[in-house]
Order: sequence, then C-alpha cells, then structure tokens
Amino acid sequence: MSTYNGARFLREQIDSVLGQTYRYIELVITDDGSTDGTIDIINDYVKGDTRVKLYQNPQNLGFVRNFEKAIYLCTGDYIALCDQDDIWEPDKLQQLVNNIGDNILIYHDSQLFNEEGLMVKVSDVFNMYEGDSPLALLFYNCLSGHAFMFDKKLATYLKQNGPFDPAFYHDWWIAFVAASYGSIKYLDKVLVQYRQHMNSKTDLIRIRGEMDNSGHPRYFHKSLPWLKKCYTVKGKYQQFIGKLIYLLEHKTWLNSFILLYHLLSKVSTTNYIDQKSAISKLNFLRKASFYKVPQVNSR
Repeated sequence: MSTYNGARFLREQIDSVLGQTYRYIELVITDDGSTDGTIDIINDYVKGDTRVKLYQNPQNLGFVRNFEKAIYLCTGDYIALCDQDDIWEPDKLQQLVNNIGDNILIYHDSQLFNEEGLMVKVSDVFNMYEGDSPLALLFYNCLSGHAFMFDKKLATYLKQNGPFDPAFYHDWWIAFVAASYGSIKYLDKVLVQYRQHMNSKTDLIRIRGEMDNSGHPRYFHKSLPWLKKCYTVKGKYQQFIGKLIYLLEHKTWLNSFILLYHLLSKVSTTNYIDQKSAISKLNFLRKASFYKVPQVNSR
C-alpha cells in the first residue's frame, strides 16, 4: 500500500485488506511524507496486528516511486498493489490466488464510484485485455494497479529493467513488463470498489478519454518517450519497438501511415475481451455525462 495524506478513508481500506478470507498476507505500507494523521492511523494497526508493516520515506518520492519501493519490500509469493482509499471485496485475494495459474499477472474488474454518485464498472469504460503480447499495451492500457496481483518473479524482472520512471504510470509499466516476460489473465469479477477523486492523476475516465485519441498520428509522437522506455525491456518485440521509434523520430506523413500499418499487422485485437459496441459506449457516455466527472491531479 502506498499512502500520502490519506487519513480520511484509510481505515476503511486497511480493514478491507486485513479482513480478507485469504489469511496468509502481509500488509506493507510505504508512506510518502504524510502530515494529516495517516501515520497515527497506520501505527494503531501496527501495534495490534503483526501483519502490518510501516516504512516511512525520508523524503517524498511521488506515488510511482513509492509503489516501486513497496513492491521490493514485499516477501510473499504474490504481490497485490493497494491504494489508500478503496474497498476490497472480502474474497479478492482468494479469487486471484485461485485463478492466477501459470500466468505472471492476473487482474479483475472494479466498480468506480465518486462523491457525485457516478458508479460504473471499469469494463464499461475499457476493453479488457488477456494474453502475452506487450505490443497490445504500447498505446492502450486497461490494467489498473489496484486490480492486479502478480507472481513475485515479476518483481525480479522489474528490478532488472531499471527504476520506475515517474513520468509514466507505475501500473502501465508493470503491465508492459509482465506481458514481455509472461502472460496476463483477466478475471471477470468486480473485486474492488475504486474511489475516484476530483483532480486525480489516476482518474480512469479521463485516461480513457485520452486513449481514445491514440489512433491519431500526433498521439504517437507524444508517446515517443514512453516507447523509448518500453524499448529498454529486453523481451519480446524489442526490435519491433525500435522500428516504431525510428519511424516517429523521422517524422513524415508517409512514416505515420507506415507506423499505423506496422501496428495493425502486428497487434491483434483478438485478445481484447468484450469489445465495446457503439451502443454500449453510448450508454456509458450517457451515464457519465449525467454527472460532473472529475478531472486531473494528485493520488
């Protein structure tokens, strides 16, 4: 769990973790310099439950590096990321452990909710992915950190591929590395109540809106730093990603069309589950537009 000034909802989140039907857990909490009573709340749990371990950062790392630190402090066979303000269903971990099989990472559906009353499943917003192609995650990601659990060997691969870059979402990076070294499984069950905040950097509805523009050539050029980060992974398709980078760095309209051709020929959509129909997308937009949907900044 990564925490930073999360006192308001923290007890509800911690209680939902410690109340899991799967009992063999440790709760590793890395705090990033909270000043609002978060530490006092966590220490109450540390005193009463040996499964809870608190690590305080001497200086603020930001949420990406804070999650990275927490991952490497975990000692279990599987690692599940946890936000500071969501609510886990009691059988979340048991369901994931039972279904991960030989996959390196498994993730599930979630119910989004906010203070204005919006309630919608992540699968209503995103096409969910299952498979072992990192190319499918180059310009599109449906895996949220709060929803996945991975084999501890993925932590080794992450460390081998260098530090997390704060410029990119930690869960996008973890998902890409996972697909580069193993396979990803999707579990079609809602196992987390995921709280969306005003001005949140991890607002999934806003992120989906940005990704809807990912087919436009200008979007590819904005993605160049991300592609260069992905290219550092010595896994499947590294050479292909290098070709994409070359096409983007030598910007012409012809290269843009070549780039699109390469992507369409290489990246199969058959591993995306529940492709959203036009009607389902309209239903989602109708639902979402009824509320004042939050915008961007701080989690």
